[in-house]
Amino acid sequence: MAPVLRPLSATTWAWVQDSTDWGFSNAGVMSSRGVSLLFDTQFTLDATRTMLREIAAATPDSVIETLVISHQNGDHTWGNQLLPDAEIITSAASAEHLCHEISPEQLTQLSHSHGTDSISRYAAEHFGRFDFSGITVTQPTRTFAGRLKLTVGGVSAEAIDLGPGHSAGDVALWIPDDGIVFSGDVLFDGGHMIVWSGSLTACVESLDTLLATGAETFVPGHGALMERADVVAFRSYLTEVGATATAYAKEGIPLPDAAARIQAEFSGNRAHPERLFTATAGAYADAGRAEPLPTLELVKGMADLAYPAP
Repeated sequence: MAPVLRPLSATTWAWVQDSTDWGFSNAGVMSSRGVSLLFDTQFTLDATRTMLREIAAATPDSVIETLVISHQNGDHTWGNQLLPDAEIITSAASAEHLCHEISPEQLTQLSHSHGTDSISRYAAEHFGRFDFSGITVTQPTRTFAGRLKLTVGGVSAEAIDLGPGHSAGDVALWIPDDGIVFSGDVLFDGGHMIVWSGSLTACVESLDTLLATGAETFVPGHGALMERADVVAFRSYLTEVGATATAYAKEGIPLPDAAARIQAEFSGNRAHPERLFTATAGAYADAGRAEPLPTLELVKGMADLAYPAP
């Protein structure tokens, strides 16, 4: 399904992909009195250009002066260079993690390596379709901790530093007058959670922070728009996964075996059940039964679940 710029209020729009596939992320824009704030860019330059054209058509005579970044994964940031005059804001924790992210060149090489190992196969399946040429990873120009009040023309917003959860540093954007939250990848609609940070508990705590805003409309990092009840249900799912994985950790079940059991129990109808490896690993780390795993080991765990050995 083609992405759509959906109006949420007189001054706020969501760029919604309605896709659970890797790399097809949501974004958002606020516009008032000739100025705009963009929340996240896209995975490729072409995808970002498409989004910016639609935003320009919906907000004529408005200039994007501010770009708020939810976290440093490429599918939310690799179009940043197309806004050279915008102030780029993210949390200090998010900015610090940038140096640990895979580069466009590395992901291109991995997804086109034609390797037969599980990681190469997984990368080719999910990222081989994307063209990352021409991307220059662009640093944020301003960081914050805690909460940062922002004004866009006549509209107020607040960037919320959620700390580690999905990534090592997540940021949400809350628009109080509209009751809207742009969550980044703290929320997934239709797909399983990815826990890069090493803590499943932190993911649940991030959802508690979002719910505490009182917002009724939530724009997840991926998938369709969500209502408050959807967020509550997503929190319950993560809590159940965490409780079961913690019990396995206390029983001394090896992490790969526990992840396979978790996948079998909680796959449901969400896309990418192999991502449950990352949630299981996060629960094991929270329980003190394993060290948080680096990104490549998390990817290998997912890939091994997706392509089990015969």
